[in-house]
Amino acid sequence: MFVVDVSPSMGKKRTIELPPDEKGKPRFKEITNLEWAMQYVLLKIQEMIFNGRKTDQCGVILFGTEETQNTVNEAHGGYEHVTECIPIAQPLNSTISQLLEVKPGTVKGDPLDGIIVAIQTQDEYLGKKASWTRKLVLVTDAENPLNVDDSDGWEGTAQKLNDLHIETKIIGVDFDYEDFQEKNKSALKSENEKFYHQLSESLDNCLIGSCAQALQDCAYPDVKTVKPAVRSTIFRIGDTEVLHEEAIEFSAVVVKVTAKAYSVGLKRFAKREGSRRDHDGDHVMDEGPKRPPTYAPLERRTEHFVKLQNSAQEEPVKQDLDEDDDEDPQKQRGEHVDQEDLVPAYRYGSSYVPIQGGFDKFPTKVGIEVLGFLHASKFNRSFLMSEMYWLGPDPKSAKSQVSLSSFVRAMNIKDVYAIVRWVHQNDADAKMAICYPVVDKDTDYLFMARVPFAEDFRKYTFPSLDTLYNKKGEKIEKHPLLPTDAVQTAMDKWVDKMDLMDAAVNEEGDPCPWFDINDSFHPSIHRLKQALAHAAVVPDISEHPVPPPHPELTKYFETPSEVLERSQKALQKLKSVADVKIVPPKSVAKKKKGILDATEHIGPEFSVENLLGESEEADEETNSGPLGQPSSVSAKSKEKKMDLDGDLSATDEEEQAPAAAKAKHRGPPLPTPALSPPKGKGKKKESRPVKDKDIRPGRIIGNADPLEDFRENLSRGDVVSKALEDMGDVIMEIVAESFSSQRYDEAIECMKAMRQTALEEDDVEIWNGFLQEFKKKCRNRSFKNRDFWERVKAIGRKISLISDNEADEHDGYSTFTERQVAQFINES
Repeated sequence: MFVVDVSPSMGKKRTIELPPDEKGKPRFKEITNLEWAMQYVLLKIQEMIFNGRKTDQCGVILFGTEETQNTVNEAHGGYEHVTECIPIAQPLNSTISQLLEVKPGTVKGDPLDGIIVAIQTQDEYLGKKASWTRKLVLVTDAENPLNVDDSDGWEGTAQKLNDLHIETKIIGVDFDYEDFQEKNKSALKSENEKFYHQLSESLDNCLIGSCAQALQDCAYPDVKTVKPAVRSTIFRIGDTEVLHEEAIEFSAVVVKVTAKAYSVGLKRFAKREGSRRDHDGDHVMDEGPKRPPTYAPLERRTEHFVKLQNSAQEEPVKQDLDEDDDEDPQKQRGEHVDQEDLVPAYRYGSSYVPIQGGFDKFPTKVGIEVLGFLHASKFNRSFLMSEMYWLGPDPKSAKSQVSLSSFVRAMNIKDVYAIVRWVHQNDADAKMAICYPVVDKDTDYLFMARVPFAEDFRKYTFPSLDTLYNKKGEKIEKHPLLPTDAVQTAMDKWVDKMDLMDAAVNEEGDPCPWFDINDSFHPSIHRLKQALAHAAVVPDISEHPVPPPHPELTKYFETPSEVLERSQKALQKLKSVADVKIVPPKSVAKKKKGILDATEHIGPEFSVENLLGESEEADEETNSGPLGQPSSVSAKSKEKKMDLDGDLSATDEEEQAPAAAKAKHRGPPLPTPALSPPKGKGKKKESRPVKDKDIRPGRIIGNADPLEDFRENLSRGDVVSKALEDMGDVIMEIVAESFSSQRYDEAIECMKAMRQTALEEDDVEIWNGFLQEFKKKCRNRSFKNRDFWERVKAIGRKISLISDNEADEHDGYSTFTERQVAQFINES
């Protein structure tokens, strides 16, 4: 029962702090004391709605209302201005909406009258249900006079609360506590606060606190505890069917003691704008004035289609449909199949084998059968694959209790675990489990958890971190990847300094572990629950944003400052000994939006001048007329700019050299007449800038002439691996950006040079990794130039992966056999 004060004093305004906005600026909001205190009531009721238990029921009593409506007044009179706002029932979403409309009244109410009405209403509803837990919560600001001078007095009310075993909470607005003392508190409130403390001391089960504390406790992570079901089973030791005289069989019970917590399930909603429902419940378009959008939950529906195969290609028809497609969407998806026409099938290789009646289940018998024992020291904890179960004796069978206790104590003496076969019901799938013995002063029992079958266990090996071998199989003693004794010692000291087992201090002042599993909570589960509960009890989430999480939820987010401080010196020592250096990040080239170069990434044989019809004679002479004017102006501007900058290092002859060399490779000129030189000008060739290599940031190979850059870097001898990696990136880019097949031949030459270098320089893994990634990219439907891979396939084995035989000839290593290499280049 919630007893809420709605007297005029609860309408007093207060300013609360909200979470900062997106820019980090603090925000504040002005609300009444009733709105602030009502948040506690709403959050508690919302928690009941989340739990969904039918036994979680509540009622709300308001005192200080103008009208009077309660069972005590109707039966005996009196108890004015007390209203039963919400009758006792399981709370619903409408309960929240009804409480949000409660406003402060104009009449002062008596809290004791509200408590008496709540006690009587609760007692009449529960009747003789002694097993139900009774609770009462009083919410008030203690600003109104109390009627404690009646003949019965408040002691009778306190005695009634004790007789009915009612758990009582008194939540006061701005009540004093350790971290808060209200300023300018009225004398009436001080007296009333003392009375409430006196009342709480006279009750057997009562808590009193401030509203601020109560709201903070609502954000405390609440671990949901569930009463598990008890399952009866049969415990067997030995084969009871064959060796029934030697085997042992007795009844037992299994109880689940741990369960994985899941976040609140969410539903998907879709916006339906401009539609309404007709009489049949169907959605029709609303032709009237535009209404605000409405949202409706989406229901899951499953339909089955048989994919249609296109005769021209092996892959199924694409099922993504556009709005403008004239073809029937159902035809594009395939042929529709009803649920009744489906037959279960099992995969066998690349095909499916239909089984009409399915396979017969293996007959099993309910029970837990002991298969063997395992010494505790040989058990690997990583084998556990389920929650924990409690396996104990049947409380109604003395034989079960004695037998299981003897079995548990024998296991404890031998220090062994039992491997069992568990079937929870007849004809159910059998499961493997392991049992751990526990000898307690009251009872002996087993903890049981599932473990994998031998067929489900996979063992993976990884290269050693402290042992390396060369190509000849000899152990390497010194290598940059092997830790030295000094590095190992420095690392050990740093790890010891970061030990969290003594990073905290207990109440006695002794060191204790910093992390406690019982005080740790799942952040996403509890934070999502807090956000949903808050959004359900506030009218507008934008005006009332979600408050920050409870400190208990985030206390393990940051490393203890003491541990960081004491480990800094050891960390610096480790960095010095291990010679740790920062690896510069690999920058990614960013294209400038809105600026495109038509000559970017074109081949060296391509000539803009030949395309426009200029001849070699035109290159040697300065053009005149309308087409020649821009060249003359450009030359003059360039000379003027050089004069202004004072940079005369580049002469006309130096600039003419690369241009003249470039003109030799342009082929025969097109039959376009040369223009006459202007008056007063000789046959002087205009200077041309050297073409940009287009080297992207972080690379040493350019996209303009990658093969030349690759050979130039190989001549240095110390950047082979970097050159191979960059060449692989460049090949992918020039193929992707190639206009039709313009740069295909160049990319093939680059691939041949890259493969040969990787084979000779023992960088086989770089080439093999590049080719696998490149093939996957070329076969992607979204790749523009997918036909390039057909040229690679046409070349065949010479440009495929490097096999182990090829690598051995050059003292290298490869994980691919000759068969795998041939299959890789030939398959689609």
